[in-house]
Amino acid sequence: MAQSELYARCIACFGGIAVYDGGYGNVEQLAESCDALILSGGGDMHPSYYGKHMTGLDTSVDQQRDEREWELLQQFCARKKPVLGICRGIQVIDVFFGGTLFRHLGTAHVHDTTIHTVVTSESGRLRPLLGEKLPVNSYHHQAIRTLGAGLHVTAVSDADGVIEAIEHDNLPVMAVQWHPERMVKGICRDTETDMGPLFAAFLAMQGPGKGNI
Repeated sequence: MAQSELYARCIACFGGIAVYDGGYGNVEQLAESCDALILSGGGDMHPSYYGKHMTGLDTSVDQQRDEREWELLQQFCARKKPVLGICRGIQVIDVFFGGTLFRHLGTAHVHDTTIHTVVTSESGRLRPLLGEKLPVNSYHHQAIRTLGAGLHVTAVSDADGVIEAIEHDNLPVMAVQWHPERMVKGICRDTETDMGPLFAAFLAMQGPGKGNI
């Protein structure tokens, strides 16, 4: 699974070391040796994971990746290690905890290759880090429909109320629908919003002396 070097650069910028998973090898060993997990952007999750059949609304489905990320989530959550979901990653996390997705947003034009505003909730990590309202990039046509068990919303789209960020009530799991790796000062700036504080906070969730992701 090809990944953007921006993820590694952002993690390195805040003291971590990115370890790419090629989709093979022992998942338990990987979860033991790494301090945290990032589920990055990509194509649609296979709809069978949330009780649906394939249609023309599902694009770029990769079942091998679905299976691998599901196993990774199981292992990292079992160890209560931090997880950050990005774009596709927020959808995988939601479905993992029993949620469902919109197959294709009726307001996809607001979210697919655009910039739009999100509003953070009073509870959760995002508002103290990023403020109440902020412009974010957007590269998706699917989104969370129903929340999985133990999850709560930490940001929504100002235009249509689509869920844009979530956190788990008890586990160190958080996710955003936008691409923060494309909004870090000195690396990539799709918008004027600086997502550096988000990456810094994610690395801090691991505790001192940690940083292999």
